[in-house]
Amino acid sequence: MAQYKRDKRKVALYPRDLYTKLEFDKVVELLLGHCMSTLGKAQVERMRTTSDTRLIERLLRQTEEFKQLLMYEEQPFPSDNFHDLSEMLKLLRVKNTVLAQEQVFFLYQSLVSTENVLAYFSGNTKEERQEKYPNLFELIKELEVSKDLVHRIKLVMDAKGNIRDDASVELQRIRKQIIASYQDLDRTFKSVANQYKRNNWLTDNVESIRNGRRVLSVLAEHKRKIKGIVHDESSTGSTTFIEPEETLRVSNLIVELQMAERREIYKILKELTEHIRPHAEAIKDYQRILGIFDFIRAKARLAWDMNAHRPQLSRDRTVELFNARHPLLLLKNKALKKEVVPLSLSLSLADRILVVSGPNAGGKSVMLKTVGLLQLMLQNGLLVPLDDNSTMSVYRQIFIDIGDEQSIENDLSTYSSRLRNMRHFTEFSDSKTLILIDEFGSGTDPALGGAIAEAILEQLNGAFCYGVITTHYSNLKVYATNAKGIFNGCMTFDYRTLSPKYQLEIGKPGSSFAFELAKKSRLSEEIINKAMSKVDRQYKEFDHLLSTLQKEKQQALERVKAAKQKEREYTELIEKYKNLKAELDKKKKQVVLDAEEKALQQLKDRNKRFENLVKELKENKGEKQTIKQIKEEIAEDKKKTAKKIETLKDDLLYKDTDKVVELGVHVRLRNGREIGEVIELRKNQATVTFGLLKTKVKVRELVVVEKVVKQKKAVVNIYNTLHAKSEFDRNIDIRGMRRMEALKEVEDLVDRALMYNVDELKIIHGLGDGILRRSIRDMLRKYKEVKTVKDEDPQYGGAGVSIVELV
Repeated sequence: MAQYKRDKRKVALYPRDLYTKLEFDKVVELLLGHCMSTLGKAQVERMRTTSDTRLIERLLRQTEEFKQLLMYEEQPFPSDNFHDLSEMLKLLRVKNTVLAQEQVFFLYQSLVSTENVLAYFSGNTKEERQEKYPNLFELIKELEVSKDLVHRIKLVMDAKGNIRDDASVELQRIRKQIIASYQDLDRTFKSVANQYKRNNWLTDNVESIRNGRRVLSVLAEHKRKIKGIVHDESSTGSTTFIEPEETLRVSNLIVELQMAERREIYKILKELTEHIRPHAEAIKDYQRILGIFDFIRAKARLAWDMNAHRPQLSRDRTVELFNARHPLLLLKNKALKKEVVPLSLSLSLADRILVVSGPNAGGKSVMLKTVGLLQLMLQNGLLVPLDDNSTMSVYRQIFIDIGDEQSIENDLSTYSSRLRNMRHFTEFSDSKTLILIDEFGSGTDPALGGAIAEAILEQLNGAFCYGVITTHYSNLKVYATNAKGIFNGCMTFDYRTLSPKYQLEIGKPGSSFAFELAKKSRLSEEIINKAMSKVDRQYKEFDHLLSTLQKEKQQALERVKAAKQKEREYTELIEKYKNLKAELDKKKKQVVLDAEEKALQQLKDRNKRFENLVKELKENKGEKQTIKQIKEEIAEDKKKTAKKIETLKDDLLYKDTDKVVELGVHVRLRNGREIGEVIELRKNQATVTFGLLKTKVKVRELVVVEKVVKQKKAVVNIYNTLHAKSEFDRNIDIRGMRRMEALKEVEDLVDRALMYNVDELKIIHGLGDGILRRSIRDMLRKYKEVKTVKDEDPQYGGAGVSIVELV
């Protein structure tokens, strides 16, 4: 808790209204708005800009941890009843004072809130939260709420702040008497009221309360008929409020008992106050802890709103801001759903002072204020809106010269006030100083002002301070180009639309684009030309060179951006094409493989049926010979199909590559599918094993393949007809059909056979006069995929059957 006391390492800030100029006071207002108690607001008011790096690091980590807690913890952090007990603590320091009932209740709620905060880091999640939020836990790890104090207050007061009936024996007795007396009063009053109501002496309301006493609402004309005490009358005088004589004794008794109750409560509170008094310092610590947690929570909520992060703190004055944003501009644009152009810049020992130039309204002042405001936020322990890989330094002095400080009261002109600031800068700046100067050298004759500004800049550079300076002066741009420790930057400008882009570009000065902006504002062409003729030739050439360079760079960047975009699109298209082709090839092979496997299974089924048929045909030897031949053909067909399946499996397991043929690699022939392994390599010839076969092949005839990851069988819907391959009948019987009908059937058969990659067909057309046979063969010659057409063996149909072999 010591880190929240006033910091002795106070930062020298100049001028005195620096907070206002950089709008840090508005950030403080936002922070106050996020506080839920006066305790947290008091901590905000005590916040000071510090140069203690260890303290800043601790404060940043505490806020970062609470931000994470808000984002990721399901259980909300305790936030109720953070009461300010400062007045109560003052009373406790005065001997014989007695705390009021409300003060004791607020104390009780504060103790419960402190217990809840401690419990948040204990229980089942104790070790987990202590590990996740070590800097928050550090605040309360040695804190303990007095259980005796909480217990003593509970004995006296209930959860709603009322004094318990059993707080003392005497109080319990008094309250019982009060209850009994009220019951007696109620009975008596109702009895009297009913009697007078029957006499029509009372109004419709019958009764009321006046001066804390129960009274009858009596019509004015009957008030003399009722004995008792008159307490009041209506504004019209038509109703008189009388306490009847019959209830006076009971009412007086109740008043006496209530006074006795108050005396007893005072006695109880006095005893309780004496028990609380020794705990005054502990209570003060509880208050401080609750205030600190409310303060940290407010900082975390503000950081959440700003998307702020904790930068790294450098020890060598290095500054690297990545995508920094002005906090107030960020929140304003966020509400308007607009984007803020981020700022990125760096300062180092080699490049300590950045000189920024560019057109008016180009964002130079906003950039300068962003740097200053983020620095103040950092050195006040606040997270800052930039990327978390950014680096910031800590300074002992922060000097700024922003805005007009003209003062009639002090007889100061704008330029005089600037010179006064520069005198302070040059006298007190050192290597631990950050300077921010807007429109450096302005306010007087440009030639003289530029010369003085250059001399001041040289002095500041010699002091090894760090800073950012904005200017329009060409001599300062030239000086920044040549001097060590100083470097140029510019706010970019779109020369096509003559509008600012609000982006900082490091490494070169920028043009003010004065004449271009004058043209955009529709100033007379004659005036612009006259002005251009009056400008010094060298200055005009220099500014023209800067603007030309900026235009050319913008054009080059646009071309590079367009080229990169096209390159990305081409790359994506090529990759997409490759993936689609590879997927299509794989699916195609998988479908064919499925069909071949199904066909093989059908062959097995047919073979089984054939075996059963053989058993039935043992008597006829000639038939047995025929069956034997059929069996051999089926076995051969089965062998071919199995071989195709293995080849297709290899196709799925291997893919072609562009690799060089080496020993041990898997290869295939350029015109083949079977996969082999290279076991010997001599010059342009390789020895390859294909299963049990070993052969020598020229290297140029080989393609290196590699295994691919086996995937689950794809569900292919490219062409539903491919799934029908296993059902495809290679035989067709066109006997009895007309010529055109038969040709159409054969044409469909050949087309489907080519689609299914079938290598042989059988067409049964019969002998007849041979017209249908010749027509079919004439048609088949038109297919380049038809390798041969021949008659079937005589024993299987001879010239009545055509066997078509496909490529």
